[in-house]
Amino acid sequence: MTGTRQGSLKSLESCSGSGSSCNSYSHSDIHSNGSSTPYDSTNRLNTRRCSADDGKDEKTGNSSNNEKSGNKRDASSQVQSQTMTMSGSEFNDGNDDREDGWYAWAIAAAGCILGMLTLGVTRAHGVYQEHYVLNEFPNTASATIAWIGSVQNMMLNLCGVAVGVLSQMCDTRILCAVSALTMGVAFILASFSTQVWQLILTQGVMYGAAASFPYILGVTVPLHWIRRRRGLALAVVYMGSGVGGMWVSLLTTACIDRFGRPWSHRILGLVMCGVGIALAPLVVARRPAKRPARLLDLSVFRDWRFLLLAAGSFFAMGPNTVPYMLMPTYVAQVLKEGTRLGSLVVTIINVSGIFGRFAAGVLSDRLGPINMLVVWVALAAYSQLGVWLPFENVRAVVASAALFGVTGASIVGMILNALATIYGVSRITYISGLIYMTYSVASLVVVQSSSLMLDTVGHGRDYTWPIVFSGLLLVAAALVFLALRLRLCPRIFAKL
Repeated sequence: MTGTRQGSLKSLESCSGSGSSCNSYSHSDIHSNGSSTPYDSTNRLNTRRCSADDGKDEKTGNSSNNEKSGNKRDASSQVQSQTMTMSGSEFNDGNDDREDGWYAWAIAAAGCILGMLTLGVTRAHGVYQEHYVLNEFPNTASATIAWIGSVQNMMLNLCGVAVGVLSQMCDTRILCAVSALTMGVAFILASFSTQVWQLILTQGVMYGAAASFPYILGVTVPLHWIRRRRGLALAVVYMGSGVGGMWVSLLTTACIDRFGRPWSHRILGLVMCGVGIALAPLVVARRPAKRPARLLDLSVFRDWRFLLLAAGSFFAMGPNTVPYMLMPTYVAQVLKEGTRLGSLVVTIINVSGIFGRFAAGVLSDRLGPINMLVVWVALAAYSQLGVWLPFENVRAVVASAALFGVTGASIVGMILNALATIYGVSRITYISGLIYMTYSVASLVVVQSSSLMLDTVGHGRDYTWPIVFSGLLLVAAALVFLALRLRLCPRIFAKL
């Protein structure tokens, strides 16, 4: 290994000498001076340096000894592994007995329910999009109406940096309670909105910014408490978005049909306030052992691993919202089916996403999060280009929705798992907030571009180019994640 370098992060790829497993790349803590220092030996997972030299490994010893004497190739080419387990020493409370216990899983359950009220609501926005396009604003361009959902997704992720910074300064329980109240107020105000620009401000900007706090805290705080089955924990948390997208879409459709669109907003707003405030006491973040001297630390942008993850996230998460937004109107306008089938397609995506997240979590724990990330993104691309695009019928749309729900809905959790594996969890809220910032730009650009393609090239009826556009972006994401995987460890069958 090389010594610590000022101004950049060091990659410590880790693979076994036989190539059968690659348990952990080192976790690097980001310090205020811009340097990256690997966690010490009491805070490191099994680290095995992955040699790109076709099975010839460097013998790794204690990191402090390596920094003094440098790397020396072992004549026998055997790997001396340091079997250390990652513990609570990342945090100032040391090893908390509640780690991996019922308390930790209660926090994960709270994160799951918060996911229903945040990401789940955005996943069900296609029901509102369909209502606005077909009923409330039929003479308004769909690209204009799409700004409501686009801004909502943008704010949900753009405020991730603010969540990361404020979570280091304030009690995360208070942040969650205040933001839940603001979410509810935003939807109640949206119920009185009668123009698109008003809905952009309330349902888009105000709700999206407020929802960012319980969403990001809900998915990152459980990682402070669960370490043995992190992939499964993230699957449980992100199941909330699938379950939430399912019941929110059904509830929204039923409320619109029976009470009208304004009351659907009011009912959801009251649910957000009550449930969000009730769950806030469980969002308990642990404080890192070493508090950063600077709250806004951008040194991670000099790390190639982070840059590849950010680029892949941009390409993967931009088109991630396209099926939710366009499939309902595609069913109504192209296939000439009723609006109920459009909401059913959104439900199919969300229901299949529940099983997909569970499968992704279990497989990530067994085979490695980055390996599964590459496979899942590739399958998501196939759901668009290989299933939805070639066949213009109900069965193809349902199949595409199911496959995309299994794969595409799980991508964001798998990216977070990869971040936690590479960088550790003590500052995962802040680092993931930077990644979520790329989502915000991607969701705005891709959804608006897809809607513009539909209005101009497709004349409001031909969905070919939006589908091709989103599918190719997913292909690009798969290639970027594959490049990250191979650069971390070139052995194909290594666990990484």
